[in-house]
Amino acid sequence: MTPEQRSIVRGLVRQAQVEGIQHVHEWLCERTDDVLVREEAKRLLAHQPTNAESVVPEVPPRHMAVDPMLGLELGGFRIERLIGSGGMGRVYEGTREGQPSRAAVKVLSRGGVTDITMRRFQQESAILAKLDHPGIARLHASGLHDDGQAIFPWFAMEFIDDGIDLTDWASRQSLPLRGRLELFVRVCDAISHAHAQGIVHRDLKPGNILVDVRAQVKVIDFGIARAAQEDSSRFGVRTETGQLVGTLQYMSPEQCLGQRDRIDARTDVYALGMILFELLTETYPYDVRGVPVAEAIQTVSRGKVPDLREAMPQAPDALTDAVSRCLAKDPGARHADAGALATALRTVLVPKPVTVATQRPGGAGQRSTARGSGSRGSADAAAGAASTASSTGAPGSSRLMGIVIALLSVALLLAALDVFGVVDVRGLASRVLGR
Repeated sequence: MTPEQRSIVRGLVRQAQVEGIQHVHEWLCERTDDVLVREEAKRLLAHQPTNAESVVPEVPPRHMAVDPMLGLELGGFRIERLIGSGGMGRVYEGTREGQPSRAAVKVLSRGGVTDITMRRFQQESAILAKLDHPGIARLHASGLHDDGQAIFPWFAMEFIDDGIDLTDWASRQSLPLRGRLELFVRVCDAISHAHAQGIVHRDLKPGNILVDVRAQVKVIDFGIARAAQEDSSRFGVRTETGQLVGTLQYMSPEQCLGQRDRIDARTDVYALGMILFELLTETYPYDVRGVPVAEAIQTVSRGKVPDLREAMPQAPDALTDAVSRCLAKDPGARHADAGALATALRTVLVPKPVTVATQRPGGAGQRSTARGSGSRGSADAAAGAASTASSTGAPGSSRLMGIVIALLSVALLLAALDVFGVVDVRGLASRVLGR
């Protein structure tokens, strides 16, 4: 961290203490795009004494004025209430008169309007306009609003009804392994659609993957997404080398190291691997939350690749291999994109065919069957053996036995006919011999 960045951190920490900021993350996001500065300021604020214990004079928190956005109509949606705030603005619930549909209306904060935030905000809107998938929140409308003091952009997108983040939802539903994998494959399908459009999300995490009341997956927050190379000039956003953009806990090594030219769909695959590990085990592969940025970067970029088997010994080999590939330090060793990861996970979900060994006479399978059938099985086996023996005797012996039996039958028949006077066997024999 440079001396200038440390100076900014100290100023933000002091200001947050003086103003009694409650939602530190959102407040910092509105004041700086430098993730290093934000993370260091959050770390310091988490370990700072309260106002009563601090050397900074206690100042009562500011009273928030009435939100001027409430009651406004943007794109046919009336702003009803504030839902939340983030790095580039605030999100409101909007309703349309005479229609049951609601929208999440995102507005760039007036105080946060800079060239960079304006371009990023407009980029998010443009990216959402390109995406059309049931697993991604859809864009309804977008535009610019002039409140008489400033002009700022807004867009209205699909409202996620009672959305719960992915890992929390799976935990509340007590989903088994198969259910969690099926849910996650749907996430991969949604991200695969974005990848097919040349879009990299760059900030995938459970909080940006919601599950609504219909158990439908919805990927949100493409605020720092990046379009394909051919679109970069149109969107005009360039991330300075060395600047962190994303969430450290789910950030890939190339993001942590500021390797802009290596960021592509495989960067999202790394984040998906982190999320999948957490979804399956309800633990983190490694936890860098609250860790100093330099140490976190060291862990992500050079630490041991997490092994799913250590947290989940019963995991199938195909699943552990899929997760390991996602978390590879080198992007070239990962799945090519979310679609390839989905394919790998579907092979885990497909039941393997049961292999039945061919039983041969006298083989192990036949012996096993006879042993398992008790006395009845033994008798059947003996009868079968006898039948087999009779049917497999020497061919010559069988023909001779047949001739003997035929001759005996003829002799018995002639004797019977002689007894009853039907044929004079002796006379017939004398005439034959006399000739």
